[in-house]
Amino acid sequence: MLDRIPLRLRPLLFALAAAVLVLVFHAPRLWLMDAYHPGTFQWDRAHTFLLQVASPFRTDIEPAMRWRLLPPLAANLLRLPGYTPFAIPWLGVLAAAAYFGHVLQSRLADPRFVFGGVVVYLSTSAGLVGLHLYGVNDGWVWLALLAVAFSPSRAAVVAACLLAPWVDERFIIGLPLAWLVRVCDRQGPLLDREILLLASVLVYPAVRLGVGGPGLQTEGSFLAAGLAGFFSYAGLVPLAWWLGLRAAWAPIVYAFVDLPVARRWLMGAALAATALVMAVLAYDLSRSVAIAVPLALLGFVRFAARHPALAPRAALWLAVAGLLLPTAHLVGRKFDPVENIVIEAARLAQG
Repeated sequence: MLDRIPLRLRPLLFALAAAVLVLVFHAPRLWLMDAYHPGTFQWDRAHTFLLQVASPFRTDIEPAMRWRLLPPLAANLLRLPGYTPFAIPWLGVLAAAAYFGHVLQSRLADPRFVFGGVVVYLSTSAGLVGLHLYGVNDGWVWLALLAVAFSPSRAAVVAACLLAPWVDERFIIGLPLAWLVRVCDRQGPLLDREILLLASVLVYPAVRLGVGGPGLQTEGSFLAAGLAGFFSYAGLVPLAWWLGLRAAWAPIVYAFVDLPVARRWLMGAALAATALVMAVLAYDLSRSVAIAVPLALLGFVRFAARHPALAPRAALWLAVAGLLLPTAHLVGRKFDPVENIVIEAARLAQG
């Protein structure tokens, strides 16, 4: 039956199937998603996102969301009513998962390898946050970072650098790590003419500095408050990093082991710096560590290149681990365990 499906469509099919499977084992809190519940993880950013959809350039919102204009602007131009703009983040999650699968398939066209890898990806916070929490557009950011790391198209890299910062500034923080993954995947020099493609990302800070005005002082206060708050939850950072990636740590570790020594140290420094910056600037700790997913994909493709006969089974076993290992959303010191669909359906039935 799978043979009848065109090869180019299979990653999307696997992404859809993997999303359903992941949501069975790691279900959203259905009883909090039927109506607006202020003060919950599910609605923390959703209310602001809907305000932006109604008026994308408004300034009377939280500073962290003020420049994340592209998704609400798209929803506004499409005139999406009610809660339908929440489909945009979900499409981002599926697009990133499908691209993850596309890269896997381009290196080893075994359905077990591709599907297993996509399940691992979606079982990390890169997938779960976008599927569980309304109005969070992380999927588009991770898609852009994956494109920088693996796309053969220079136009795709430039497009990612031009567009993704307007979805979330996390793209700029993750860009050096994604570029280093690209260099290691291609086994090319650290510095060549292609790095000039990244200059297109400078459009974003140029525009912000040009029109930011007094708002820059407000954002500076926001960053200072975030830095001060970091010390209240710093001890939870290792737990959050584990919860965010879990089974995906295995290909990340393999990527390090398989790299030449010099690049192993460079990659380790880049990952540590990126993760630390995210932990300091963003209190949604388990969510933010998903910025490392390009490195996880690098581990998958390098393992497939070294062990093509073993890679499909390894990917499936990692998928099982991704489904069975417990997880939670960890935001600051707030811990929100993720349960399976049976438990969440029972809670929903109880009203």
